[in-house]
Amino acid sequence: MSHNLCSLPPEQQERVEVEKAAAYAVWKERNPDIKTPAESEAGNYKGEMQTYFLQQVERYRKMK
Repeated sequence: MSHNLCSLPPEQQERVEVEKAAAYAVWKERNPDIKTPAESEAGNYKGEMQTYFLQQVERYRKMK
């Protein structure tokens, strides 16, 4: 199954990018060579997207 992200509305495209950033932030947090707190990336977003980013960070932290 493939999806063309370009065909999504701009708001959904942004949400996909925020989810990817949250997953990467949690990966960096778990990486013993980096160990950067995932919340440190939250400043890259404002308002609703910042809240969404933090929700996604919690979601990805629960995954092993």
